[in-house]
Amino acid sequence: MKLKSFIIASLAVLAIAACEKPDPTPQVTQKVDLSKKSLSFEADGGNAAVNLTANCNWTAAPSADWVSVSPVSGNGNTSVSIIVSENEGEAARDAKVSFKSEDASSTVDLLIAQAGKPKDIPDPEPEGNNIKTLEQLQEFLGKAAEIPAEEEWNLLADIDCGGATIASIPSWAGILDGKGHKIYNLVVESPESKAGLVLANSGVIRDLVIGSKDGQKYDGTTVIRSAAGKGGNHTGLVAENMGKLEKVINFATISFDADEGQNDPGARVGIGGMVGNSSVASEIIECVNNGNIIAAGKLTQETSLGGIIGFAQNDGIVIKDCVNAADLTLSIPVAKAFLIGGIVGRTNKEVVIEGCENKGNLVYEQVEAPATWMAIGGIGGITYNGTVVKNCKNSGRIASNIVQSCRAAGILATLNSGGRVEGCTNSGDVEIVINEAMTAKIWETAAGIVGLQEKDSKDAEGNSRRNIVTGNVNTGKIKIVVDNICGHNNRVSAAGIIGIGCLDIDITGNTNKGEVYLENKADCESFAGGVMALAIVTDVKMQGNVNEGAVTCKVAGDTKSYAGGIVASAGFYPGKTVDTVNVIGDRNTGAVTCANAVAAGSIAGFNVGTLTECEAGGSVNGTKVTADNLAALTQGSSSTGTASGTKLAN
Repeated sequence: MKLKSFIIASLAVLAIAACEKPDPTPQVTQKVDLSKKSLSFEADGGNAAVNLTANCNWTAAPSADWVSVSPVSGNGNTSVSIIVSENEGEAARDAKVSFKSEDASSTVDLLIAQAGKPKDIPDPEPEGNNIKTLEQLQEFLGKAAEIPAEEEWNLLADIDCGGATIASIPSWAGILDGKGHKIYNLVVESPESKAGLVLANSGVIRDLVIGSKDGQKYDGTTVIRSAAGKGGNHTGLVAENMGKLEKVINFATISFDADEGQNDPGARVGIGGMVGNSSVASEIIECVNNGNIIAAGKLTQETSLGGIIGFAQNDGIVIKDCVNAADLTLSIPVAKAFLIGGIVGRTNKEVVIEGCENKGNLVYEQVEAPATWMAIGGIGGITYNGTVVKNCKNSGRIASNIVQSCRAAGILATLNSGGRVEGCTNSGDVEIVINEAMTAKIWETAAGIVGLQEKDSKDAEGNSRRNIVTGNVNTGKIKIVVDNICGHNNRVSAAGIIGIGCLDIDITGNTNKGEVYLENKADCESFAGGVMALAIVTDVKMQGNVNEGAVTCKVAGDTKSYAGGIVASAGFYPGKTVDTVNVIGDRNTGAVTCANAVAAGSIAGFNVGTLTECEAGGSVNGTKVTADNLAALTQGSSSTGTASGTKLAN
C-alpha cells in the first residue's frame, strides 16, 4: 500500500513539472568603453583616433559644432576619428563626445580640450641703433660719415621729412637696414659736384624706400641734386658705390646739373637711378628704380646713364634681379659720347648683369647731336672686357632721332671684348627715325638684342675671347627710317637679333619673331636681316637660329638694298669681303622683301661665306619658297658663297 502511494505521488510531481514553462535565457548587460577618456589639441586643430570597445550597437554625440566624429554610430569594436577645427579665438575651449549603448544603459564621455590662438606678439626691436623719428633721422644723417664700418642701424618707422632740404651724407661704411620703411618728402642737396643721398657708400644699405609715402607712387617732392653751380659729376641715389645696395626702392627724382664749369672734358661721368658710378667690386641686388632722371645744361664729357647704374668700371661688380620701371626721356645736348641703358649705361670690365628687367621707355631726342656717337639699349648702352648680360628682359620702347652714329637695341646697344648676352628677351619696339638728310660719316644700326659687336680682348693666358650671343628671343618691332648717304662703311642696318658683327662672334640658338623694317631715303647700301644684318667679322658662326618675322629693306637706289631671313650680308662689307662666315642649321619662315632681287634670300641676301643644312621657308619678294625654287631663293643670286644641304622649312 505504501509503494502504491509513493508511485502515485511521484507521477503527480512529474505531471506538475511538465506543465511549467522553462526558465528564460539570462540577460546580457550592454557595455561601451574607450581606450582614452581625454584628448588635447593645439589652436590649429587636427584629428586623433580613439579605440572603442562595445558589445552592442552604439552612437556618438559631440557637444560642440567644432568637434566631429567618424563614424557616429556602429556595432561592436572599432576605431573612431575625432576631428577638431581651428580655434580662431584667443581663449581655450572645451567640449565632450558622449558614446552611448543602444539601451542607454552604458555611457562614456571623451573630454576634448583645445588651446586658444596665441596673441600676436610684435617682434622685439633690434638691439643697437634705432631710428623712429625725424629728429633721430636728422641726428643720424649728421653723424653717419663717422659711424664705424659694419655698425648696424635700423629704421623702425616711416619718416616724413616735411619738405626739408638736407645735405648729402659724405660717406657710409655701416649697415643701414630700412626694415621696409620709407623716407620721403625731402630734398637732398649736395655741396659737391657729385650728388646723392650718400656720396660714397662702402657699407650696406638695404630694405629701404626713398621718395614715396605709400611705396606705390612718387611723393612729388623728393629730389637729389647738387647745389646751384656745383653739378657735373657722378649722380644717383648713391653717387659712388663700393659696397652693397639690396632691396632698395627709389622714387626720388635724380637731377643732374651739367654745369660746364665743373665738367672735365677728359673725364667720364655716370648718372643712375640707384648708383652713379662704381669703380671697385660691389653689388646692387633686387633694387628698383621708379625715379625720373632729368638733366640740364650741356655735357662736355662722355656720359653713361642707366636706370640702375650709370658707369660700372671694374671687375666683380654684380647687378642682379634689379628693375628699372621709370621712363627715361632725355634731350640734353652732349659734346661727346652718350651711353644710355635701362639698367646700366657703360661697363668696362667683367661685370655681371643678371636677371634684370627694364620696363621703362628710353627715348633720346635732341637736335644738337653728340660730337662722336651714342648707344641706347633696354638693358645696357655699351659693355667691355667680358661683361655678361644674362636672363634679362626689356619691354620698354627704345627710340632716338639723333643725327649721329647710333646703336640702338632691345637688350644691349654695343657688345665688346669677349662679352656674352645669353637667355635675354626683348618685347619692346626699337626705333631710329630721323627725318632730315645726313651727309656726314654717320651710320645707324638697330636690333632686338644687340646693336653692334666690336673689339676683341684676351684672357689671362693671352687667348682671344669670343663674343657670344646665345639663346635670346626678340618679339619687338625693329624700325629704321633715315635719309643717310652713309659716308661711313658701317652704313645702315637693322636686324631681329644683332645688327653688325665686327670681330669673332658666335650667334647661336636665338629666335626672332618681330618685324624688321629698314627704309633709307638716300641711295646707300642698307642691310636688313631676320637674325643678323651685317656679318663682317673675321670668324663668325651662326648656328641654330630661327627667324619668323617679316624682313623689309627699302633704299632709294634699289640696287643697294640687301635683305635675308637669317642674314642680310654674310661676309660682304663695303670695300671688304670675308669668307669665314658660317651659317649652320638656321631656319627662316618669315617673308623677305627687297627690291634688289639679287641680294634677297630666305637665308642670306648676299653670301660670301658658307650656308650649311639650313631650312629655308617663308617667301622672297612675294614668292613662296617651295621645293622647286628652294635653291634659287635660299640666297641672293649675286652671292659668291656656297649653300649646301638646304631643306625646305615646314
